[in-house]
Amino acid sequence: MIKWFANLKFRYQLVTGMIFITSAALFLIGQVSYFYFYERNTNEVLRRARSSVEMAGESLSYQFNSLSAATNHLLVKEPFPQMIADINNYNFTGYARYFTTATAVTDSFLQNHDLVTNVLVCGDDQILFSPTSLGISSHFDKLLPENIWQYPHITVLPTRFSNMFGRKGVIPVSYPVSSILSSKHLAYQDITNCRKVRFILLVDTEQIRDYFNRMSNRYTYCMYLADENGQPLDITEKEYPDAFLPQICKWVADGSPGQEGTVKAENEDLFLTMNKIKFCNLNVVHMTKKSALTGDIKEIRSFFILVWIACFLAAVLLSLALSGLLTRNLRVLGTIIRSINDKTYTKRKEFNHTDEISLLGVQLNQMYDTIQLQLLQIKDEEQKKAMAEIQMMSEQINPHFLYNTLECIHFQILNGHSKTAEGMLESLGKYLRTTLSFGKTMISVEKEVEHVTSYMEIMNRHSSNGIQMETQIDPLLKDCQIMKILLQPLAENCIRHGFDGFISGLEPVPPRIDILISPADHNKIRIEVTDNGRGIDIEVANACITENSSESQKHFGLSNIQKRLKACYGDSFRITFQSIPYLKNSVIIELPRDI
Repeated sequence: MIKWFANLKFRYQLVTGMIFITSAALFLIGQVSYFYFYERNTNEVLRRARSSVEMAGESLSYQFNSLSAATNHLLVKEPFPQMIADINNYNFTGYARYFTTATAVTDSFLQNHDLVTNVLVCGDDQILFSPTSLGISSHFDKLLPENIWQYPHITVLPTRFSNMFGRKGVIPVSYPVSSILSSKHLAYQDITNCRKVRFILLVDTEQIRDYFNRMSNRYTYCMYLADENGQPLDITEKEYPDAFLPQICKWVADGSPGQEGTVKAENEDLFLTMNKIKFCNLNVVHMTKKSALTGDIKEIRSFFILVWIACFLAAVLLSLALSGLLTRNLRVLGTIIRSINDKTYTKRKEFNHTDEISLLGVQLNQMYDTIQLQLLQIKDEEQKKAMAEIQMMSEQINPHFLYNTLECIHFQILNGHSKTAEGMLESLGKYLRTTLSFGKTMISVEKEVEHVTSYMEIMNRHSSNGIQMETQIDPLLKDCQIMKILLQPLAENCIRHGFDGFISGLEPVPPRIDILISPADHNKIRIEVTDNGRGIDIEVANACITENSSESQKHFGLSNIQKRLKACYGDSFRITFQSIPYLKNSVIIELPRDI
């Protein structure tokens, strides 16, 4: 495969490489994004489900237990003890006289408990009391078709609908009760050889459903109440068939408080979370379908597919276009640059044409001659002073700056960006003319600004950061003399410490450097270099301009500026710092206008 790729023509290598890189990057981004968002959504849904079932469990436990306590209080009020005793003892002669008194007591109970729609008192031969209907006995089998007499304990039954109480569903809560008149006590049990009695609360299903709907979120498939066997109580199989599946009921019945897990349904996975209610072993169950979680994420996958198709077509077209430009007349320039790097460039290559690459070659020769001439002048005319100047420059400028710039020019040439390379050469020439200014220590403000501008032009072409720089100079100060190479290290610090790590297109703020040079009090010049990067650690910055501190050795840029300013101006200068991260981070220097 590698051999086959190496034998392809350059334009096909470029096309293949760009397609492969683009496709691999987008595929990786798409897969990572899909799994990331899926896991995030799943964890968030489970977290919300846990919170919902915990809150619902506590709330319903409190409501049912409060309701049970109120029921205890109701049943000890007259005429219920005597009524229950008469039913137990087959004495029905005075049953009708209890109706009015029982209705009055029960109406107060129903008004204080909105969750209950009605109460029933019945014997095993369907002798029945209900405060809302005298004819409910004929509908008893329809309301309670199951054998409620088989339950010896308090039991919550599934929801059912009855025309006697409107179209709303009700959940019966059956209490087995017996009256012991000799002790004037009620017992929640059946007495041997006595008629069985049931006190039944009819709980409003709609209120339970409204409460669960408020506790649900947009991913919730169903949130419901289940008995100890896992059977749903407040929903119907027609509405939510998955909740009635045997494996779901078994998972709920075998579960423990706070349990969560995944159960396989017929077509997809269901995420379940449950919690116990401290009343009749009831359970609150929250159910979410996996398809609800992946629905939003599929849109992200579709988006990446469309982006991949667009990038695929763009990569093909751009590769073909670029390959035609990059293969013309570049070998000669490549040979020149290699010779310069190897220090074997002695025989000049003449360029007689006026196309961009020929002009670039001429400027490259001029740049090389300029550098050689300046190096000879530094050696021959002012060796001692030049050595000090070079030492100072080596502390201020990355020693690989020139070589990196040449390599960048080389890369721009190889990629056919002749105008970019031409601009970089021009900026580099301006930069070097100021930097290597034949040992001069002082230059005009205007020249110093041109120097840092050239530096920023080169740095912006080095990378894709696209740092914007604005300068403002008071017209009266343009010709004032200041120490040279003062602004460039400050701009370099802005790039290295303020914008380092910024990703093009994803910056928290558009990178920007502002330089303001204005008059100050007492015949001074105020220089303020501001960026909107990460911010300045003012304590560290102050340590850098303190002699013999450990920070001054680590951060030589500010330390070197402080030492050179002291050599030029003595103690008549001042450096201060201000920092508001990602808004305004300033280094302020005040200098005398005249030395």
